[in-house]
Amino acid sequence: MHEGIEPLVYNPGIFDKYKENNNLDSWEDFPDLMWGLGFEMDCEESFHEYERNCGLKLKEPTNEREEKRNRLYVLEHADRQVVGNELFSYWRYLTHWSMGGYTDYDVDFLKRAIKILEEKYK
Repeated sequence: MHEGIEPLVYNPGIFDKYKENNNLDSWEDFPDLMWGLGFEMDCEESFHEYERNCGLKLKEPTNEREEKRNRLYVLEHADRQVVGNELFSYWRYLTHWSMGGYTDYDVDFLKRAIKILEEKYK
């Protein structure tokens, strides 16, 4: 848990405002939500560790679309913590580290990742 952040309990609809708003500048409370749910922005470490050790057979991607398809496939098989950490790390990459700014932003990928995370709570 991140210091100073109150623990949250997941409830259906908790991510709706993010799925409906493609303007990442207005997601200023997203970190508090993710920390509150127990996720960490871990620079994709947990995702890559899971990907290396999960045993899933992935086709070598030849383009960005196939790479994202592989990433979503891995997330579908990962546990909730890995999915949440990956989603949080992707948001952080887009809002802070991406040299291309939001030109790297894939709305469809982000919404699918949120949907996968929501499914992990069911």
